[in-house]
This record gives sequence, structure tokens and C-alpha cells, in this order.
Amino acid sequence: MVPETTSTDWQQRLGALWVEGIPLAGAMGVQVRRLDEQFLEVTAPLAPNRNHMGSAFGGSLQGLATLAGWGVTLIASGDPDAYHVVIRDAQMRFLEPVRGELSAVAARPSAGAVAAFHVTLAERGRARLTVPVTIRGPGDSVAARFVGEFVALARAGASAPGPKPEG
Repeated sequence: MVPETTSTDWQQRLGALWVEGIPLAGAMGVQVRRLDEQFLEVTAPLAPNRNHMGSAFGGSLQGLATLAGWGVTLIASGDPDAYHVVIRDAQMRFLEPVRGELSAVAARPSAGAVAAFHVTLAERGRARLTVPVTIRGPGDSVAARFVGEFVALARAGASAPGPKPEG
């Protein structure tokens, strides 16, 4: 479940955060296409992200996958004002060229994984989340696979989420 914010709100927030804080996302033309309980899908047009062969530049594909994983981790944290999200580690495997719109689909963590993530955030002020991302190719094939480990860090002066009071 998207915590205390609707999917539409998160889509707008992510778009604004990327435009304001990550100039490359604006240059790439990154947009949130879909956000639901299972996935976050981000897209970018081919034109500003193409290579010399007319297909998607590998760095753009990795950047798009990173933004998708980053977004999933920020949503899991529940509060973009309380946490910084950074990438700690990533692996990507390119399987086939992308010759059209770039699309990265990041899997959302289970409710249990989000609960454990929040416990660690509350206890340590930081928590890790591993996010798998699929880059779609022609005909909805898998063009690339990405797995990133992201870390949410409490911002100075922000309070970490704690257990909700009962009652």
C-alpha cells in the first residue's frame, strides 16, 4: 500500500523531485507512467536517450532503472522530507537493444518487507531495500534486468517512523 499518500500524489512528487534534484532525469524526459500496489513504471523517449546505433544508450537504461528503484525506495520510506535515498550497489544485464520508448518497471516490496524496512529505519535511522527492475523491449520482451540496493537515510532533524500508537 502507498503510505498516507495516493498513487497520483506520489507520481507528481517523484516527477517534481527528479526535475528539481536530478537534472539528468529532466534531460532524459523521464515520466512516471504507472504506480500501483505492485509496480512503479517510469518511461523516457528514445530521442534524447539514443546511441550512435539508433537504439537506447546503455547509460540511459541504467539511469532509468536507477530512478525507478530509487522511487520505490522513497515510497517505501513513506516521507520524502524525512529521508534521503541513495543507491549502494547495482547490477545490470543487457539482453537486447531497445529501439523505442524506454520503460523501466520496478517491483514494489511486499507489505512484510516494507514493515521490516520501517522497523530498521526506526531503530537505526537507515534501512536497505533491494529492488528488481525490468527494462521492457519490443513486444513487451525483457531487454534488460537491473537489481539495485538502495538505502534510505534519515535527514538531520527528521524523526524516523515508529510503531503507530494503538487505540
